[in-house]
Order: sequence, then structure tokens, then C-alpha cells
Amino acid sequence: MARWRHPAVIWLRRIKKEQYWRGKRPRRVRRMPWTSATLYGVALLAAGLVLWRVPANPGTLPVSSRPVSDRPSWMDRGIAGLKAPESTLKAWINDGIPLIGLTLNPSNFAMHVRDLLTTGLTEVSGVHITSLKGLLAMEIPQLAALPHVTPPTHRVATANPSKAPRPKEQDAVDKSLPGAGGRVWAELGKDPQVGLYQTHSHESFWPYVAAGSSTAYSTDWSKTIVQVGWWLSEDLHREGLSVVQSRVDNMSEGVLASYNKSYYTAKTLLKWYPTVRMLIDLHRAPDNVGPANIHGHKVAKILLVVGTNKLLPNPYWHENLQVALKLARALKGLAPGILEGNGIDMVPYRYNQQLMPADLMIEVGGPNNTLAEERYAVHDLAEAIHELFHQDAVPARP
Repeated sequence: MARWRHPAVIWLRRIKKEQYWRGKRPRRVRRMPWTSATLYGVALLAAGLVLWRVPANPGTLPVSSRPVSDRPSWMDRGIAGLKAPESTLKAWINDGIPLIGLTLNPSNFAMHVRDLLTTGLTEVSGVHITSLKGLLAMEIPQLAALPHVTPPTHRVATANPSKAPRPKEQDAVDKSLPGAGGRVWAELGKDPQVGLYQTHSHESFWPYVAAGSSTAYSTDWSKTIVQVGWWLSEDLHREGLSVVQSRVDNMSEGVLASYNKSYYTAKTLLKWYPTVRMLIDLHRAPDNVGPANIHGHKVAKILLVVGTNKLLPNPYWHENLQVALKLARALKGLAPGILEGNGIDMVPYRYNQQLMPADLMIEVGGPNNTLAEERYAVHDLAEAIHELFHQDAVPARP
């Protein structure tokens, strides 16, 4: 009677052929620990070797970029030889390897290496590296068994908590700023519902900068995005919304440091004004954008930029996307043609949009637009934002 024999197991290693003929199994099998971290590291290394250099884009570079060599990479040359759609292929690679954007430019990687290492170590160890309590609990497991004791809070009784002393910075004045007596923190109404700030505070427009300038930047606030933000604040207030506009110069240390500085500006805004339910970082696009003809006027186009959690954690990006969709729909109804493309650009960077729900980056026009076109655009934008508040379509602040 024939006995049932289990199928032979083929082990992935180099062995002598005679061992199988003799019916012997390998005594020792060496397996490579292909963990997710190893695979991810190999993929990143391969991506860095393939796409280390890309041609520089003409015009104004985004804040996370720097001028690079015009010599195309060998992948670019290969794509050109195959006559393949470059944007489609790179987009496919970007979807497959989310961190590919950091390998495109060494300066991008340097800007995010700290957050990447912290996030990676947290995922591996399960402990927040920046938490002293978590580190101690990991080294001394008995600490986790101790009961948690909440220290008592000592509150100072005040007759009116809203009359607490204001920081001096909150009443700072710069006479060169537009409106509100030149206040750096311009408040329109009580208990602001909308907060505005400008990361790229020097962004200006070609018709108003000196001839021969290499960038459309200016520190004449009446010709910059700060002026546009003041117009938006005024229109929002006319619509019945209370507003605070921060006119802090977030580009005082240069364009690369602007997002780091504006992060603290936005955090300060939310600390000083806890009633804010919508936070807007106002920009103009880095590239030229043609105006739209609406209601008989040339109007700058509007684009809503939504940062995701593709590279760094962003717990509110889904809420931000929902608000952006509703705002785009309202703009399309009020001023058909005012949106650039479909009105929403989803990007892997979070651009300080991890601070709260309804935290948006809004680009109004580009460097070739005029201030008149910008003025018309923010008027329609204010109406659309008011419509969202009227419909109670703005999520509550946590």
C-alpha cells in the first residue's frame, strides 16, 4: 500500500543539488529579515539613486525647493527615449513610494529628516520619542503599573476672565501696514471666527515691483499679499464675521524659514483667539495665472491647497478637504470661472494645516495679476466663506 507523502518544501537558498536527490532537507536555512522597514529603506535608496536630480522649473520656485542643475537625470533621459508620459510615470512612482518627494532634492530631505526619524522611531518602538514619561515607562516597566495621579490645578479667581492682560506683542504697531492703524494683529469685531495670516508675506505682483527684479517680492505691504489679506478681512467683516489678521512678517528670515516661522504665528493666533473656527494662510500662486472675466470684471483666480498626511502626520486633512470642497462649490456658484482648474490641489506636504479643522491654504491669483483683480477675487471669496458659516458647514474647533 502506497503511503501518503507530504509535498517537498523548496527552500530559497543555494544548496548542493545532490541533497535533493538524496532526499535530505537542508539543516540550516538563512532567511533575510524582510521587514517593512527594510523594504522601505531599500525602496528609498533606489528612488534616491534614480531621481536624485530633476530639471529646475522656470519662474518662482516653491518654498521647499532650491535651484538645482539643469542636467536631467538618466531616468528623465530614459523616459524621453521611450517617449513615455513623464508626469504619469512619476505620479505612479510617487503613489507607490510616498516619500519619493523627499529624495528629489537634498534640501527637502534635510528639512524633514528630524520629523521623519521621530515618526519612524515612534512607529517601531510604539513610544513617542519626545515624551519623557514614555521613555521612562519603556525602560522601567513597573512605572506603567503605578496609578495615574492628576495634579490639582490652582485657578486664580477673576471677575472677568476675558479681561486678562494682553501680551505687548498683541498690540504692536507698524505704521507701514494697511488699515487698522497699522496694527500687526488687526482685529475686526469681537471673538474672531476667522483667522488670517500670510506665510509668504513678501509675495507681490510683477506690475508693482521694480524693473529687473528677479522675484515678485516686496516689503511695501500695500503691494503685497498682506494688503490682499486686509481686503479679505474687511469683506468678511462686512459679511458679518469677526476676523483677526496677523500681519507678522513671516519672511523676515528668508523664504526657506517662512513656514517654520508662520507655524508659530498660527499657533499664537489660535492661542490668543480661541474662538477662531477657520484658519486661512493666504498666498498668491508661484506661477502666472490668467484672470477670469466675471460680472464684467477681470478677477484673479482662486485655488484651494489641501495638505495631506502623505509625508508627515496631519490628523485634520480629511476635515480640511471637506471644507475645501464646500468652499469650492460655493465659489463656483457665486462666481463661475473663478476657480483655477477644479479649484482644489491636494499636495503631500501639510503646510501647517495640522493645527485644526478648517485650516486652509488659499492662493489668490499669481504674480502677473493686478491688485484690482485681487480685490475683486477676495470679495467673492468672502461671500463664499460667509455662506459656509451661514450653513454651519465649518466644523467645531477641538
